[in-house]
Amino acid sequence: MFTGFLRHLQRFTPILLLAMNSCQTAPAPPPLPEMTFTRYQPIHLDVGSMDIIEEYKSPGHEPNIEHLVAVSPAEAMRIWVKDRLRASGSDKSLQIIIKDASIVSHKPENSNIALGPAPNRRYDARLEVELRIYGTDAMSEASVNVISTQTITLSDSASLDERKRVFYRMVYDLMESANAELEKQIFTYFTRYILYAQTP
Repeated sequence: MFTGFLRHLQRFTPILLLAMNSCQTAPAPPPLPEMTFTRYQPIHLDVGSMDIIEEYKSPGHEPNIEHLVAVSPAEAMRIWVKDRLRASGSDKSLQIIIKDASIVSHKPENSNIALGPAPNRRYDARLEVELRIYGTDAMSEASVNVISTQTITLSDSASLDERKRVFYRMVYDLMESANAELEKQIFTYFTRYILYAQTP
């Protein structure tokens, strides 16, 4: 009986080894790229300090999902400030106020359908940020306000890795739009606070 078991095991050993090798050689998905804005030149402002104020507080549960993505809109905005803005002055201050940094999930209309392919779900990302320059007075001397939005649809059957990459790209595109508008408004409304003599 034991001899028969050995012959049975030997017959399946190549199949088991092939399955093990297949699992071992499956390539891991490449890591997500770093969220950075160093490809743009920094903007040197005539302020001595910069403070990021996060007015937006994520609920931490559905329909909001910004707390589940690799880089949230709020985190991406903090990276943008670090990479793009420089406090190169002395007596003034800059406030960066994050008023909204949400990603909201919307259930598909046919979510109750039991058969067929998994339906697509819509996700709306929204970033609202305000920049204010203060001197010695309580009133700000200059300000800009930017709102950026992005919308995607994604199947509920998408893999975890696919979802990570789609949401990363969504936040990346959200920030590209915000970056362009922030730069435009800064050079329009903060003109007298930009130190052109500074070397990037």
